[in-house]
Amino acid sequence: MKIGLVAGRVFVGRALVVSSLLGLVACGGGSQTPPHAADGSSPVSPVDAAMLPTTGPDTAPIVTGVDGGAPPSVFDGGGTTPLPDAGRPVTPTDAGSIHMSVDAMSACGLPPPPADLCTAVPTGKVAPCSESGGQPSQTGYLEIDRPGSAPVYVCATSWNPDPSIGYIFGQPGTFMSDPQSCCGGAASPTAAPTAPDLSLGSVGAPHIPSHVKPPEMQQPGSGPLRHNPFAIAVTDTKSGAAATAAISMWKSWGGDAQPHTAPDGSGPYYFASGVSINYAIVETSAGFPVIVIGPEVSLTPDGLNLLGHPTLGACATGGGAPIALIAGEVDGTTLNNHSGRYDYGPSATAQSLEVAAQVFNCMGIRITGTKYYAPKS
Repeated sequence: MKIGLVAGRVFVGRALVVSSLLGLVACGGGSQTPPHAADGSSPVSPVDAAMLPTTGPDTAPIVTGVDGGAPPSVFDGGGTTPLPDAGRPVTPTDAGSIHMSVDAMSACGLPPPPADLCTAVPTGKVAPCSESGGQPSQTGYLEIDRPGSAPVYVCATSWNPDPSIGYIFGQPGTFMSDPQSCCGGAASPTAAPTAPDLSLGSVGAPHIPSHVKPPEMQQPGSGPLRHNPFAIAVTDTKSGAAATAAISMWKSWGGDAQPHTAPDGSGPYYFASGVSINYAIVETSAGFPVIVIGPEVSLTPDGLNLLGHPTLGACATGGGAPIALIAGEVDGTTLNNHSGRYDYGPSATAQSLEVAAQVFNCMGIRITGTKYYAPKS
């Protein structure tokens, strides 16, 4: 769900100039480029800068076809340009080989996927500085646990028990090495997490959600980030096909007002009419991009206790997505960056969204166009 939705949006198009968007087979090539810092401070070339839209409260989303075809006219009501082939992923049928997943990853220039996601991706937990009468304090912190690295912390600056608010991180790009820095202790600034760019290009810089809602924690104000039990971690074309099939099922449940049990047996969960299909891309310690897809389900029939993007962790045992490269929604075969928590900072660019679309296609999830929303800041 988006905070402060843009009013009076008009769809506009622009022609792609990124030559790498030529479909799956042309996905790869090249070595990994220098990493982005979590504040997204990687320099932008003059060409890239000229392509970025002006930000502001009235900025319209940019709609484009992944193959670089002619964008829709601003006079025809917008919409993505249909692409007959460029957005189509290569499937095992095309390849005639049970090794298609490995071949697809190699063709896209991606490193091998990890054998165990829980030992390869960051997980997170929230803690208040104190509690009183069972209520968390206004201040607290998000702990980010990264494989092979010491934990880092981001301070929570306010708490609101409203199920749509929770802990807010007023300075989401400022990391500490000691959690007591968030609770009255001396400041202990430390380097922000970084991630190497893919050979396809940058999907964005690692950044935390701007806030974490009460339903997205094991306990309101404390505990590990909750795992959306419907989430599917996509690491190859086989899991990509499973996600595509699951999306159709989730959509069919939208608005049925029925309780649903998750694959792990937990529940009930409720699917609103027009349920959003969320995604987040998280990166392993070895630089592999994991797509995590799941429906934005509610814990209650009233639809108020939603599990959003921070619960799309790659590790099914919990810990959510405390940092992600990019997050948004899958709308049919259109990919967007429409996230209320991760859509901030200079790394949230149209180019990063286009590279994310390539990653989807590389893993067998057909994306034919993108819809870019300018970041909040």
